[in-house]
Amino acid sequence: TLHATFIFAVYYVGSVSPKTGSAEWAWMNSLAALTIAVVCPIIGASADQKANRKTWLGIMMATGIITTGLLWFVKPNSNWMLYALILSYLSIVSMESLFTFYNALLPSIVKKDKIGSVSGFSWAAGYFGAILCLALVLVIFILPEEAPFGLQKEQAEQVRITMPFCAIWLLIFGLPLFIWIKEPHFKNEKVSLFKTVEQGIQTARTIPGLVRFLIARMIYADALVVVFAFGGIYATNVFGFTQDEVIGFAIGINLTAGIGAAIIGWFEDRIGGFKTIRLSLFCLIGLSFIVLIAPTKDLFLLSALIMGIFIGPLQSASRTVVARVTPPEQMARIFGIYMISGKATSFLGPLLYGILFTIFDSDRAGMSIAVLFLLIGILVLGRDLESEN
Repeated sequence: TLHATFIFAVYYVGSVSPKTGSAEWAWMNSLAALTIAVVCPIIGASADQKANRKTWLGIMMATGIITTGLLWFVKPNSNWMLYALILSYLSIVSMESLFTFYNALLPSIVKKDKIGSVSGFSWAAGYFGAILCLALVLVIFILPEEAPFGLQKEQAEQVRITMPFCAIWLLIFGLPLFIWIKEPHFKNEKVSLFKTVEQGIQTARTIPGLVRFLIARMIYADALVVVFAFGGIYATNVFGFTQDEVIGFAIGINLTAGIGAAIIGWFEDRIGGFKTIRLSLFCLIGLSFIVLIAPTKDLFLLSALIMGIFIGPLQSASRTVVARVTPPEQMARIFGIYMISGKATSFLGPLLYGILFTIFDSDRAGMSIAVLFLLIGILVLGRDLESEN
């Protein structure tokens, strides 16, 4: 939230590379997504084979902490472009890859009949944590007329300090998982790593409807990649949001997403994850179209905030659908494949955003790709695979 979407992304485009920053941020996100798609199935298979999901999660979290914290040194001039893009790439890859192992641990702490509400509450907790983090950053660093702790506003240090703050936040709130969550141990056949990946793919193919679902998820996840990567940039470039307004917008959309994830997550245990996904997609398509053509800041803001209500449930229900139908001993490798479905083509969203922005010099043109991906995703979705298993 602080790095990839609402603070550092906006800072990079506005202060580090104001002329071509939108396109550069798009290319970097594309490369990160492609890397995640290649890496996650392999490390997921390794985690299943050696039952060391928490170890891999710790490696990725440590990498995210270090690379994000080092973004403090990025000064508001173009000499820091390459440094900022390389560290941002490493941070995004590690933080996204982390979810391969985080998601795989979910079925070990909750029964299947409660997995929807627990997953929804988990997403809500993440969103509410983001709200608190953003609020603290706004009050402590951004809003004061005189920057605290001797920070120099002419060097944008009141913005840059949010990256070490983010790293410390992640360390503190990541530790409880390592202290209290126990990883289940399964006896998997000792075969080569690539054979393990192949077994995961074969397992996915034997579960009715799963491959089609993962393809649909791949497409609608591309839309969310665009929304998260360019939401703050879009608000700034199209509607002239200030840094303070972007943070306020971020707090608002995290609030609605958290409420949506918690409430609709509770309903998910009653109506099923697949119906939750379909409902969320229908609502997001209509609202994203309004966001795209909104003539005023107020209409954009209202529509975007309502969108948040359905973003959280879409993310939460997607992983619970997979968790309900996957054998426990293959959970990490299937979620590695699940990460492919979220990342294999997600470089296309930022890539097309960058191309359309370059051609039309318009962030509206770039954001139109998110609406297109949502439409294709719901068309591909097909039947309810939960009812088939």
